[in-house]
Amino acid sequence: MGDTLHLVLEILAYATGARLYWRASRSDSEIPGNDRLALLAGAIVGAFLGSKVLHIAEHLPALVDAGDWRLWLAGKSLVGGLLGGTLGVEIIKRRIGWTRSTGDAWVPALAAGIMIGRFGCQLSGTWDLTYGVPTALPWAWDYGDGVGRHPVAAYEIIAVAALWATLPRWPGKPGARFAAFLLGYCAIRFALDFMKPPFGAGASGTLPVALYAGLTAIQWAALAGALYFTMSVRARLNPAAAAATT
Repeated sequence: MGDTLHLVLEILAYATGARLYWRASRSDSEIPGNDRLALLAGAIVGAFLGSKVLHIAEHLPALVDAGDWRLWLAGKSLVGGLLGGTLGVEIIKRRIGWTRSTGDAWVPALAAGIMIGRFGCQLSGTWDLTYGVPTALPWAWDYGDGVGRHPVAAYEIIAVAALWATLPRWPGKPGARFAAFLLGYCAIRFALDFMKPPFGAGASGTLPVALYAGLTAIQWAALAGALYFTMSVRARLNPAAAAATT
């Protein structure tokens, strides 16, 4: 039941996000329809590849030891998807010669998609690999293994909703809201992942998460993304900055 509900909510998240992006991007009449499609394709392909690469990095030692190629293809990482999607859009923009920022149209799509998708994660079992470490807090969540754990997906929903609520008041040039949203999300994920394995007891039978110099691959990616989007935000708040990117 949990995996079916997760799949339904994940599909709903993608559909809602695509619809919100298309509606927001259509309000910019300077972007031709074919270019919008190309940018959307770049985002989708980049997100798919980025999510897979970071998933593999997150579990690499366990994947090598398991020797099962299906495990390499099974998972995905949201942080990897967001960073890969950003890179994919930048590549397409260079190919079609588009220099204006296109990122702000993605903000409502990403925020809504993340929150809907995380509802599915919260209602799933430990197989989803998004469960928190054990806690004795009153709101501890049992993911089906009889252990009260941090409901990190619920924390993420609340944090993303709060972040989204602040963006309409965000100043700056086009692209500032997108950069601010991704900067905030990278910070959220860096912090929340300390409430997930391997920083506490994991559920038995789930794929172990590797540590690299004390942090997970997702946390390192979140740090790199936060650095990039910090520079992007600063550029958009600086009147003398060069032409905007994503």
